[in-house]
Amino acid sequence: MLKQLQNAEKELKKKQEDAEQDMMMAGMVKAAQQAEDNARKAKNSVNSLLTIINDLLGQLGELDTVDLSKLNEIEGTLNTAKEQMKDSDLDRKVSELEEAAKQQGDAIQAYNRDIDDILKDISNLEDIKKTLPSGCFNTPSIEKP
Repeated sequence: MLKQLQNAEKELKKKQEDAEQDMMMAGMVKAAQQAEDNARKAKNSVNSLLTIINDLLGQLGELDTVDLSKLNEIEGTLNTAKEQMKDSDLDRKVSELEEAAKQQGDAIQAYNRDIDDILKDISNLEDIKKTLPSGCFNTPSIEKP
């Protein structure tokens, strides 16, 4: 009976190892299926992109001829616009505006500091006023003895 129990334990252990191997194999199969699905999706994407590229190439082959006089006119207009941009000296003007904005910001900060100082002075004066007596108790005598 002890031998049967040992044999049963050995068989159980073997079955557990087989089950673990089967689970590992199932995991590998699942990973392989996912890899196959990913490869299939990638292939479909590549085919889709290839179709789009072929369509674009076909459209490029069907382009009308370019009107060189129109192209030269556009190029001249572009060059004129570039020259006008250079002549307007926008970089200098922007720099001047940025400097003026900085100076205004500094002035505003100075005003705010002055306002804060004035408010503190007012508060101090109010505190002094509160501590002063309401009347004057040191009255000089009108007649001197």
